Amino acid sequence: MVNTLHRLMAIFALAALLMCTSLHAQDSYRLSPGDEVSVVVFGQEDLSVSGRLDENGTLNYPLLGAVRAGGLTVSQLERTLTDQLSGSYLVNPSVTVSVASYRQVYINGEVNSPGGFAYQPGLTLDKAIALAGGFSDKASKERITLTREINGTPQLYSMRPTDLVLPGDIIDVSEYLQIFVNGEVQRPGNYAYQPGLTVEKTIALAGGFSARASKKRIRVSREVDGQQLEGKIRMRDPVYPGDILSVPQGFF
Repeated sequence: MVNTLHRLMAIFALAALLMCTSLHAQDSYRLSPGDEVSVVVFGQEDLSVSGRLDENGTLNYPLLGAVRAGGLTVSQLERTLTDQLSGSYLVNPSVTVSVASYRQVYINGEVNSPGGFAYQPGLTLDKAIALAGGFSDKASKERITLTREINGTPQLYSMRPTDLVLPGDIIDVSEYLQIFVNGEVQRPGNYAYQPGLTVEKTIALAGGFSARASKKRIRVSREVDGQQLEGKIRMRDPVYPGDILSVPQGFF
């Protein structure tokens, strides 16, 4: 009996914490076009409605018409509606506003199910990727960018798995950048591309030359303007994503 009571108390405490977290998120969140809000006016059923903000961030509300809501928090919208309803329409109206549904979060690129997904308070990058079916086989988990609109201007950010995602965010998962090394090296195979990589450094990634390698006859296959071109390359030359290096056998 005591254990059951303790479990119930823990459940209630967790529910209260989640509710407080959600309310706090709504209090700090600024409304934008596409958000749906629920307005409740105590004792006034005709004025208790749900509506979605249009592309201009306005809410079409009974009696008042177009009400500017974009850029406001739910508390600020409550005060706006209370002020506009007071006097001419109602005496001391009690107005409560909440977010009924947020704008979607969009996930593009190397995920299994790209598209738009419903936002929930507390959504993090790793949870958003999970909504999109997880990473594809070609995804680069280190090259994820997020586009977020700040004061009407899109801003680009690099993201970590635990970073919070906001309604309207656009997440792009880039393809894993690789280079390929074949022939007379110690460990032929695929390697992650790194900015500033040269042929010499790439050969080092592959364990260095084998004893039979021809160090002066290295060739590269590279895609240029949609065509795959091949030619000789020197040790100090830069290497680019998708390059295929081939080290031939020397003549002994």
